[in-house]
Amino acid sequence: MLSIGQRLTLLTIDDVMAMTHRRELEIRQVLDSKPVGYHNCRQRVAVVRRRGRRKDQYLDLACDDILLDGWGLAFKTDTEGQGVMSGNACFNLIGEPATIRELIETKAVRPFSDSAKAKILVSRTERTTCDDSGLELLYPEIDTHHAVVRRFKESRAG
Repeated sequence: MLSIGQRLTLLTIDDVMAMTHRRELEIRQVLDSKPVGYHNCRQRVAVVRRRGRRKDQYLDLACDDILLDGWGLAFKTDTEGQGVMSGNACFNLIGEPATIRELIETKAVRPFSDSAKAKILVSRTERTTCDDSGLELLYPEIDTHHAVVRRFKESRAG
């Protein structure tokens, strides 16, 4: 449930470069959820202000977006660091896997799909190479048709 003044962390994968982004938001106004966007594929749920910004904007959530309660959570995305960034249409997070899994399971503001969970890749440190070394799936038990995740699982199985 959203409330005015609530601080949130939004994880998204952008539609252009397929890269992971983290945005820290504060709820300014809660709206009745309504479909918006191309083919009504997103839900407009609130008016928010990004941390450090002065302009309000709508919070339009896609089905695979991950919305967590709080700011300053104990991980970052690969696009926030100085290491290698991946445009692989997965959530590429840097941090301790057990901590990230606990945050995902306890801080979720709204339920999100298993397809979102299935594509969370975690590296304990910033990546320095473009291969999959040092990466692990946060939810390897979830089946998916996501090509990158399937390739990742196959390379670990063989």
